[in-house]
Formats: sequence, C-alpha cells, structure tokens
Amino acid sequence: MSLKNKPRLYNRLVVLTALLGSCFIGLFSLVVIVAEDQLEVISLHKWLTSEADQYKLEYAISPETARYPNPYEFDFYTSFGGVPRWLAQYTNIGFYEHQLGPEDKHFLVEQHPSGVGLMYVVFKDNADDYLDTYEETLHWTAALIGLAMTFLAIAFGLYITKRISIHLSTLLNRISLMSPDQPLFSIESKYEELAMIEQTLLESKQRIHDYFKREQEFSRFAAHEIRTPLMVLQGSSELLQQLPLDRLANKAALRVSDASSQISLLTNTFLLLGQETIQEHHYAHVPLEHTIRNQLQIIASQHPDRVFKTQLDLELAPEVYAPPSFVTVLLNNLLKNAYSYAESFLTVNTDAKSMTIGNDITAQPDTESFGYGLVIVNRICERMGWTLQINQQRNAFYVTILFK
Repeated sequence: MSLKNKPRLYNRLVVLTALLGSCFIGLFSLVVIVAEDQLEVISLHKWLTSEADQYKLEYAISPETARYPNPYEFDFYTSFGGVPRWLAQYTNIGFYEHQLGPEDKHFLVEQHPSGVGLMYVVFKDNADDYLDTYEETLHWTAALIGLAMTFLAIAFGLYITKRISIHLSTLLNRISLMSPDQPLFSIESKYEELAMIEQTLLESKQRIHDYFKREQEFSRFAAHEIRTPLMVLQGSSELLQQLPLDRLANKAALRVSDASSQISLLTNTFLLLGQETIQEHHYAHVPLEHTIRNQLQIIASQHPDRVFKTQLDLELAPEVYAPPSFVTVLLNNLLKNAYSYAESFLTVNTDAKSMTIGNDITAQPDTESFGYGLVIVNRICERMGWTLQINQQRNAFYVTILFK
C-alpha cells in the first residue's frame, strides 16, 4: 500500500470528532424529548388530581352543592350515572391515556366520594394540549442549543485536530533531519510525550551519525592503510618471481601474489559497496562470457583434484554494465561454491538477461555452509538492482541472476 493511499490522520480525527458531537447531540435531544414527555404527564396528572381532590373535598362538606370539575376543561362521569362506551372499559383506579380518533384523551379514574361506584375526570377535546405552545418553544430552544453545541463541538474538534497536526508536522520535520548530513535539531515540544519522541529521534540521529562516521573512517583507513601493505606485498611477490628460486619458494611467491590480488579485489568491492553512491567512472561494460571462462580457468587451476563435467552455454552472454570488481567477486563466489559441492557436473547457462549456475549435490547443504559467499553475492545484487534466485532441489543446486 503506497503512502498516498493511506488515510490522513487529520481527516480521521475530524470524522471521529463529528461522530462524537453527533452522538452527544443525539443524547441531548433524547433527554429533552423524554423530559418534555414526563413534564407533560406530570402536569396533566397534577391538574386531574387537583380537580378530583377539590370535588371530593366539597362533596364531603355538602354533597348537594359540590361543584363538578371545571366544565370548560373537563368532562365528569360516574359509573352509576352512565359513561361513554369507550370509557366503560376502565374499571380500575388510576391515570389513563386513550386514543379516541384523532384525539389523545387523558383522564383519571377514582372511587366516588359517596363510596358507590367510580368517577371519571376526563380532559375535553384539546383541553390537554395547553402545553403545545410551551412544547413548540421548548423544541425550537432545544434545536438552537443543539445546533450551537454541534458547531462548538465541530469547531473544538477542528481546533484540537489542528493542534495535534501541528505537533505531528513538527515530528515529521524532525524525521526529515535524521540524515547524517543534516544538522542536529533542538527539542522544542512543550508536552512531555512529544518531547520524549523528539529526544529519542535526536539520540537515534546521533547514533546514526556516529555509525556513518565510523564507516567513513574505516573506508578512509582501508583505502590507505590496507592498500599500502597490499602494494608492498604485490611488489615483493613480483620481485620474488624474478629471482632464481627453487620450486617450493616460487610456488609460495605465486600464492602470495594470488592472495594479494584477491585481497585487493575484495577491498575495492567492499569499499564500493559501502559508498552511498557509486561514481560513474567505476562502471564499465564487462563481457560476461570472457569473465566466466577466465574465472573458471583460475578456479580449476586452484582445485586440480576436482574432476567433473563442465557444461557451458555462453553464446548469448550479455555485457554487464557494472563495476568490474562486482562482477568478478560475484562470479568467483558462485563458481567456487559450485566447484566445492559439485559431484558430477557443473553448468553455466546464459541468455540476454540472465545467468544460471548449477551443480549436483549428494547431500542437502545448509545455506550457512556457503559461508559469506552468498551474503556478498546478495549484497552486490541488491546494490545493482539485480534479482537473485536460489533453487535448491533434492540432488541439485541452482543460482540464477536476473540482470536489469
């Protein structure tokens, strides 16, 4: 997944803040609605109870002169005086609500003060809607408050998100300064957590700088301190070969010369691998066929006791554009491994874009048994952008290099 396809933290924080604000407003609206309904119920019950208690009080004083509940607001019925059909089904004491056509009727059922039957105090049509104006005002007020709170929540979320983004951008800028060639930065975060992250980045930058400094110093030391004795060794071995020596001394001089050449080749290769960029003058068009045949001849002379069939298919071998030392070291390691483990055959096949080296084996070799050879080969392939493929079969081992 590319970085451009990843979601932005800023957008995610804004969405989460908006969702949180919406949930808060939803809960706020629910509380307002429930409170409004309960307030209406309490108010209606209180009015019904007051009218019924007033009637019972007057009835206890004088049944003949007791006034019924306010006839402009309530209908009053008794079970012994006749009640509407829809009301007759309510025979238990309590508060009730009944949907009668379009009208939502609220009423109270209580024992008649005479002790005989029940009495019903019922709101007239629309008489229990006296809170409608108040409810409408409450709705508008709640909506405006909710809207204002929504805007405040969104503004607060945007502010918090912006503040977080500023701090994250500061940390991102610090990361861009992690390269050793960039100057050290100071810790500027006001908050402990972010300051700790900056401190960790600063310490890591210092370690990276020290590491690169050691690598650069080693490269300079290797370029001077190792090459100088190598030149002395090579010059001395050449001088020894010119002197009249016996066979053993001459053989030793040749071995010293070969070892010096190998060390010089590896030193040049490792120094190039350690450089951040390889300058153009180190590259050359290396003929792969000639280099393979030359390395095979050198390795065969070093292993005269190894006798097996060698099959070469180099007609389509390309010229590889790379530092010559890279190609030589790569082939030297691969061919030496093949010579070390081959039992009856060794094959080298090439085409315009690849090379495959294979050999048979009688036992399953451990990858570690190849020493650092394959590690060096893999490092060279990574640096040059080549693809290294290893195919280890039951009785054979193949290594393929795909040149770009």
